[in-house]
Amino acid sequence: RISSANSAKEAWDTLYAAYKGEDKINLVRLKTLRCEFDYLRMKDSESVEEFFNRVIALVNQMKVNGKAMENRKIVEKILRSLTRKFEYIVVAIEESKDLSSLSLESLLGSLQSHELR
Repeated sequence: RISSANSAKEAWDTLYAAYKGEDKINLVRLKTLRCEFDYLRMKDSESVEEFFNRVIALVNQMKVNGKAMENRKIVEKILRSLTRKFEYIVVAIEESKDLSSLSLESLLGSLQSHELR
């Protein structure tokens, strides 16, 4: 596309015009991913690890499209989206831990140990 450009400015303008549309595509994709994230729930047949993998895959897709998400927001989403059998452990985690400093690995470990009981 830019090999026929006569100046750096012309090459830049060509690239800008070509990729300007991608910004709109990324915005639409990001809105779709955000909607998926908002409606994401753990399935009854799903293990904690499988659910975590789905959440992280979605968060990574959002990051690729220009929206990095805070760890705390991910932790809160996971805790809100678990099945009812995790209700007591969620309350215990929320009461005993600082969610802003809780790592995803630590959360996963706590939930997996509860799942194995």
